[in-house]
Amino acid sequence: MCGIAGVVAPSAALLRPLPAMLAALRHRGPDDEGYVIVESGSRRARAHRGRDTVDGLRYPPFPAELPAGADLGLGHRRLAILDLSSAGHGPMPSADGHRWITYNGEIYNYLELREELKGLGHSFASATDTEVILAAWQEWGPECLPRFNGMWAFALYDGKRNVLFCARDRFGVKPLHYHAAGGLFAFASEIKGLLAHPAVPRRPRESALHAFLVAGALHEDAETFYGGIHTLAAGHHLTLDLPSRSLEIHRWYTLPDVPERPEAAREIGDLLADSVRLRLRSDVDVGTCLSGGLDSSSIVALSARLREGNRGRRSFSIVYADPGLDESVHIDTVVSATGVEPGRSTPTSADLLRDLPALVRHQDEPFPSASVYSQWRVMALAREARVPVLLDGQGADEVLAGYHYHYGPYLAGVAARRGVAAALREAARARRATGRPWSFFLGLLAYHSVPLPAAVRALAVRAQASQGRVPPELMTRELRAHGRASSERHQPRTDLRCELRAGLGSTSLPPLLRYEDRNSMAFSVEARTPFLDYRLVERAAALPDSELIHDGWTKAVLREAMKGIVPDSVRCRRDKLGFATPERRWLREIAPEVRAWLGSASRLRDRLDGDALRSWLAGSDTELSRRPGLWRLVSAELWLRGLESPRVA
Repeated sequence: MCGIAGVVAPSAALLRPLPAMLAALRHRGPDDEGYVIVESGSRRARAHRGRDTVDGLRYPPFPAELPAGADLGLGHRRLAILDLSSAGHGPMPSADGHRWITYNGEIYNYLELREELKGLGHSFASATDTEVILAAWQEWGPECLPRFNGMWAFALYDGKRNVLFCARDRFGVKPLHYHAAGGLFAFASEIKGLLAHPAVPRRPRESALHAFLVAGALHEDAETFYGGIHTLAAGHHLTLDLPSRSLEIHRWYTLPDVPERPEAAREIGDLLADSVRLRLRSDVDVGTCLSGGLDSSSIVALSARLREGNRGRRSFSIVYADPGLDESVHIDTVVSATGVEPGRSTPTSADLLRDLPALVRHQDEPFPSASVYSQWRVMALAREARVPVLLDGQGADEVLAGYHYHYGPYLAGVAARRGVAAALREAARARRATGRPWSFFLGLLAYHSVPLPAAVRALAVRAQASQGRVPPELMTRELRAHGRASSERHQPRTDLRCELRAGLGSTSLPPLLRYEDRNSMAFSVEARTPFLDYRLVERAAALPDSELIHDGWTKAVLREAMKGIVPDSVRCRRDKLGFATPERRWLREIAPEVRAWLGSASRLRDRLDGDALRSWLAGSDTELSRRPGLWRLVSAELWLRGLESPRVA
């Protein structure tokens, strides 16, 4: 797991900021640092060292003056997980020296691929998966990507073809951002790495800010919150032809649209167990996140069954004593059943206030709730325990229909196929399984199956969305002109499979993966997601709705698969919390700071209606903490302040 960056430019002078770009990413890879400078005209490449380059590598330092013909630079910060020796140094050259790669991620099936490639005549000098990617590219070119089971973002210079090839994994677990303008192409694992290059603009994209504050939109396309900075989308690759500077982006992976295949509990269980087995491959300790919910508990239980050495021995949890948030009894149940060594913490509002500037800085973009902070503290616990790899349950809800809002398209689909009476019977089962009121299910059914006016839908979303959004009337007319009325996140759908595909591709999973990547890498921790093994995702995509939601239960197929593995009191939990936090209490306790942030010196002041905002801030601390979308305003405000004050993380 690493931080990567690179620059292609018409003049060598524009390659000089590369060390600064890597310095901004040091937290992603504190174990090693390296560079390669390429003259694409002569196809000559030279490796260089940095301040943190491991001992024993006799590369010259990054030069103060670059060769006049230099037009490509690649940089690499390493977090050593596989083959801890200097053989894993990056950027890594191919055996013939014609190709160089800077790579962030893990190819979990690298051992099997290495044996296959050995049979095709390739030899290997290290025990890394990086070298496997180089050999796979040499053997199969871009067609190597479907052979990889893992998470990755990499940039590969191929001197034979004289191209720079960048690729991202199927579901976008690992990030890659880029800027392309005026003959300059720059990329980095994180936006802060790009912003370290003086030619990359540092300006907010107003339409994204409005959509985030008012419509609840997060990542729904290749744009970011920054004008001129883009994301290479999940399942895409990018080719930059160096002689012509032509840039092409192609989708290489699409979730297959396959016929339904029912009766899959055993199959899903076996695929998940094998996914965990592959993700326990490591030359360092591997731990697990444990929230007390079904997803993380399944990972902990399966890891315990596969435990070997220090892999899967430790779990890390955040607990709160607040009513409705305390999951300690479920965590204790799983710890007792699996024998993991637990680590836990209870963050306070004072902790939040202390950590918030760093959290906002590391996230790079605004985030809609304080739940991101709970995950931040989990990663801090792992680092304090010197466990640099964690498995967690991210993606399970998107893959296996685990959110309660999934009842909406499910019930609408039942009504369309079998009639309203059948949908009401399904709603009654869901009510018994979850304890939620009739109004919740009837409202979802109407939202997804009745052609309601847009204004009514907007009111429904504002009232029911789990992450509050700012009322439009708080925005200035100018900012409202930048925005759109709704988010793809809350479009009505009468088909559960369509809803799940949207969640995986745009409305739910991409922002969650961004939070997880930034939180984990802030502490030099690698987060692995067994539920996003493509084999499991593709098999789940073929499940009929009745196996995803059955007898009123969400994730029914997983609950069935985990019988005898996860304790029943956790496996059959009625409630769903996720990374729930006492956000309202925290906001009340830090209300003086919130007022100061949003007061006369606010960077949002030109985007907000002054009278409406003053009315918001004038109430009691309790009233302020209950304002809809308050966290979004705080997050956006601190993000805008960070734009004005660049700082290496």
